[in-house]
Amino acid sequence: MAITPIDAFPARNSASFKTRVETFFETEFPTAITEMNAAIEAFNTNDLRGTSTTAYTPNVTGNKTFTTQSGKSWVPGMWVTGGYTSGGNEYWAGVVVSYSGTNLTVNVLVNSGTGTSRSSWQISFSPPVADLVGDHVVSVNTGNGHGSTNTQVRRFTTTNENTGTSITYADSATLGASFTINATGNYSVYYQDVGQFTHVIARNQTATTVTDQTKIIAASSTTGAGTKSVSATIKLTAGDVVRAISSGSTDTTGAVQFTIRRIS
Repeated sequence: MAITPIDAFPARNSASFKTRVETFFETEFPTAITEMNAAIEAFNTNDLRGTSTTAYTPNVTGNKTFTTQSGKSWVPGMWVTGGYTSGGNEYWAGVVVSYSGTNLTVNVLVNSGTGTSRSSWQISFSPPVADLVGDHVVSVNTGNGHGSTNTQVRRFTTTNENTGTSITYADSATLGASFTINATGNYSVYYQDVGQFTHVIARNQTATTVTDQTKIIAASSTTGAGTKSVSATIKLTAGDVVRAISSGSTDTTGAVQFTIRRIS
C-alpha cells in the first residue's frame, strides 16, 4: 500500500501559499489519512500473509520464486518467512526481491529442513531475521574401533546428543561412522582421539585412507602419543558426508569424541 506523496509548500509570503494550504486540508490530508488507515489495516489482515504450493527444498539459499496469491502488500526489501504447514522445524526466511501478480521472489537467507522437497508453505511478513538456524548438533564419544571395509573410519559407542534435522548420524559396522549434511550452512566440527597417529576430519572421503588433500577439513600431527584434537569451522553443502578418520588403534576410552554443530 503506497502513500501518495505530498507536494512541498511555497514560502509563507508567497501569493500561492493560502491556496496551497486550502488544497492540502481539503484534498491531500484526507487522502493521506485514508491511505494510512488502509496501510495500518493491512498489517492486521491477510495482506501480508499468503500460501504457496511451490516445491522447494529448504536447504539452499538464494533467489526462489513462489507462486502465491495476488493483491498482497509485499514490497522489495521486506522480510518474509515461509513455514512448512505440516512441520514446524522446516522453514525459510529472506528478503523480498520482487512481487508481481502471483509471483513472489525471495532471496532466501536462512532455512532449516531435512533435504526433502516441500510444497505447502505459509508465508508471513517478518522482522529482519538474524538467525533461524536453531539447535542442530550431533555429539558422540567412546571409540568403537573402525569399519571393517573402511578400516580407518572411526566408529563410536555413545551418542551424547542428536538434535535437529541438519545432520544425519549413522554408524555402520562396515563403513564406520558418517555425518551427512542435510542443510547447506556453516558448521563447527571437533574431533578428539588418542595415540601417536594422524587424526583427520574428512569430507566426502570414501577410501580407507585420505589421499586427496582437498577432502581434508582438519588433521592432527603424528607427534605425541597422548590425546590430540582437531577442529574447524567450515561451510558444508547439503549432501556432504563428514567422517572421522584415524590410522590408530581401536581405543575404546571416552577420550575419543566427535561433535558437529550447525552454527549458521
